[in-house]
Amino acid sequence: LAISTALLSSATFAVVDAQDTNTTTTTAEVANEELASYGLTLDEFNKVRMSESPADFGGLPSQDDTDQLWLDAAVFEYELATSHSDPYAITSPGYHPYLICSTYPNLSGADREAKVDAIFQNTPNVSISHYYTGGNLFHNDDSISCGILRAYDDTIHKVYVANPNASEFMTVNPLSSSMKMVENTVEVLQSWFRKEDAGDVVSVGSAGNDNTIQVKILGLEMVLCPGVQDFNVGDVNDTVIVNDIRNFVTENGGETVENHSFYHHRVNGEDGDRAVHTERMDQWSAAITNVTSWTKDDGSNICLDTIIKNGMDFTVKNQSLTVLGTMSFWELNEFMDSLGFSEEELEICIWYLTYGLALDPMMCSMQPATGVKTLCKDGTSDLSKCPPTDPPASSSSRPTFWTAGSLTLLWMNSHNGVVGLMMTMCVSCFGFAIML
Repeated sequence: LAISTALLSSATFAVVDAQDTNTTTTTAEVANEELASYGLTLDEFNKVRMSESPADFGGLPSQDDTDQLWLDAAVFEYELATSHSDPYAITSPGYHPYLICSTYPNLSGADREAKVDAIFQNTPNVSISHYYTGGNLFHNDDSISCGILRAYDDTIHKVYVANPNASEFMTVNPLSSSMKMVENTVEVLQSWFRKEDAGDVVSVGSAGNDNTIQVKILGLEMVLCPGVQDFNVGDVNDTVIVNDIRNFVTENGGETVENHSFYHHRVNGEDGDRAVHTERMDQWSAAITNVTSWTKDDGSNICLDTIIKNGMDFTVKNQSLTVLGTMSFWELNEFMDSLGFSEEELEICIWYLTYGLALDPMMCSMQPATGVKTLCKDGTSDLSKCPPTDPPASSSSRPTFWTAGSLTLLWMNSHNGVVGLMMTMCVSCFGFAIML
């Protein structure tokens, strides 16, 4: 079950005390390895949500290797949750998302949720301002009920220390990047890079007026975690949210994303002799390595500064963040040529952006999304300067091509007097479009 906007969008029921500044960190009596063992296994998680986790953690020689890799990832996330909170004090970007599941027998989902909430409320040194819950369950059946919580620093440690029997009926998993991605997110993006139809996610565009066309472009839609929009008893301005998220992906030449990536640490041997990893992890890590290597001595980076900061539109609506491109395929084609940026490098930048957004602790779910963009028929986006429409070609077929290297972006065909447009790859949002 995908975590939908509707299921995660209810008002937060954890009310924050704006005066509470108790951020004292106590020494955890429960090791991160033990905490990781209190979570759902990969197989158990797959039963409550269809995600990219089986692909990211699959393909190893044995089930034991897969299970250990899953646990190691959770240990990394627990370490990250405490270290990442340090520079943010008690501010929204310092909170970490978790999947909380309750298996109390013979209870409704609401009753299970109430029991979990009572455990947190009755934990010493855990204030109501240290955690936010979504107020809704995204999975609920006779045996298990699950929802999303975002907590500060070592809150989860304190809860299990104060409630040693809680692990019998309560599981906690740090929400990793693969757990956030809805199943087939990667396949949809790969289909566009391969210039294939991506199925129901990408639709056919419709014609506009005489001088314009409408195309559907592929982007990403993320569900914001609990407390992101109503942190500290107040509505957080959308611009603040967008800036925090965009900065996470682009700051420090990409090093923030690198530091938050378990995959990158594992692939590059930063975990010592426990460096078992999967092919998918290697691919995500490679995107980080490539993008960070593009940072110049002056700190500039074509992917981070030009493509993401200036070429992407980050929009908050309701409880979601949508990321789409700002330039049309023709404009981006011209722009890429002027920068000497290749098709392959653009793809790497998009993989980096996708993975970086999934790593952001303010995000709780990710899936491909489409948007509609109106363009002039010559591919430009300034509708006030659309050129007049040319008469239909008299020949049966008159193709024209706009290319970036070997990449064909658009061609026009006339058949039986009907002019149509077809794009194999419209690089407009990192984004691609199909028109017939």
